Amino acid sequence: MIAAIYFYSPEILIFVGNHFKINNDIWKFIPTIPLLLCGFSIKYTWKILMPLEGNNSNRMLHEWPNYWKLKYRVIVSAALCVICVFGSFTIWFFNSSLSSLTVGAIFIATIIVSLTAAASEFLAAVRVRELLEP
Repeated sequence: MIAAIYFYSPEILIFVGNHFKINNDIWKFIPTIPLLLCGFSIKYTWKILMPLEGNNSNRMLHEWPNYWKLKYRVIVSAALCVICVFGSFTIWFFNSSLSSLTVGAIFIATIIVSLTAAASEFLAAVRVRELLEP
């Protein structure tokens, strides 16, 4: 989606990037949104893999034959959030040397990817908890 906007309607990304270039106070802190979403994602990573308290309460989940798939999905989701944090730090540190188009593309991509990963982990944690609670 970002690639399509980048090639077919780059003025949207340039508009967003220009707001970062102006250096208003609010725009200095908006790139921290992926960092907050990453923290949320890592919190829910634990709630997906260990949804119930106690030593033996998660045994059914851990003995499930497809648990390894769930675990890898959660790890990939958390890794995507960490990559988004690096992207937002790129905006923060290299804002003056990057073009407005690049800054806008990185910002929109990091927000969309980290929000999607955090939301999917939240929904997975809710669903796993629903399945395991009596």
